[in-house]
Amino acid sequence: MVLDKTPAYVRVYNTLRGRILDGDYALGELLPPEPELEKQFLVSRTTVRKAVELLSREGLVEAKQGRGTRVLDYHTTQNINEVSSLSETLERKGCKVYCKNMYIDTVPASARVAGELHIQPGDPVILIQRLQIADDLPIAIFKNYLIPDLVPGIQSYSGKFSRLYDFLEEQYGLLIDAARDRISARSATFEEASMLDVPVGTALIYLVRVCYSSGRIVGSDHCRILGSRYEFEVQMTGRRPKAQ
Repeated sequence: MVLDKTPAYVRVYNTLRGRILDGDYALGELLPPEPELEKQFLVSRTTVRKAVELLSREGLVEAKQGRGTRVLDYHTTQNINEVSSLSETLERKGCKVYCKNMYIDTVPASARVAGELHIQPGDPVILIQRLQIADDLPIAIFKNYLIPDLVPGIQSYSGKFSRLYDFLEEQYGLLIDAARDRISARSATFEEASMLDVPVGTALIYLVRVCYSSGRIVGSDHCRILGSRYEFEVQMTGRRPKAQ
């Protein structure tokens, strides 16, 4: 028999997190009080509090002394029928958005990035790496690849902007007016989990976007976004007729 060596507070956290994401606890609803959770999971109050602290750090609940632990509206929805950045979507929801650990460098394009930008592998590209923060919680890891000729001197602006699209428009006259997105799911690696302050294997949205300005490719974005706090919305109309 294989013994489960997962710490008790992690098991409680995983169970409560699953119930929240599955809708067993509705937005705005209070979690059961600590004594009830202790009985449900056969654990100590300290264990319950450590589990709730993890949920709080992930932005899923808010615990207030004497008022209980309330499930938060943790989703931010982006309409992908229009060109909008993650930062813009978060700010429209009322979040305080900023970035940390920005790093800008010139690197050789990988085969994949070269294909996205229609250049040759090994050609120089600008790489901007940063961690996006919303309401003091990390929500996404960004890697933005830009055509160097379009953004001369951008290295001198490291750490001086948060919303890349606005910065490109204001500083370089590049209005991002079209984009092509590819969206998939990934599990957080050890490095990604450490940066986002979540357990290894946490579900991430992996977004690859090629950006255009007046029909010209400007760059590509590679974003890893916390799946529990972000979602995309698509509006569709019409249906292709069946072949005769």
